[in-house]
Amino acid sequence: MKNQESWHRIPLPRAILEIVAARQEGTLESKLEAALKKEYGIEVSKSEIYRALVLLELQGLVYVEAAGREFIIRPTPQLYQSR
Repeated sequence: MKNQESWHRIPLPRAILEIVAARQEGTLESKLEAALKKEYGIEVSKSEIYRALVLLELQGLVYVEAAGREFIIRPTPQLYQSR
């Protein structure tokens, strides 16, 4: 992580949830990385993103599926019920 200040302002899983929730049709992995950088100033490695996505998937808030060479992250109905 290059930008430590932004990291402490909002946890990575929360930032990912906010991005995914805003796009019900789903978000490509590359677009998620770009949105994290643009909207939150967060630059993280793919492994950190994957770790956060596994956590969110285990909580039932998102699901991740292969879309060619990337992943697409989609919100689950439970995400909107928990808000």
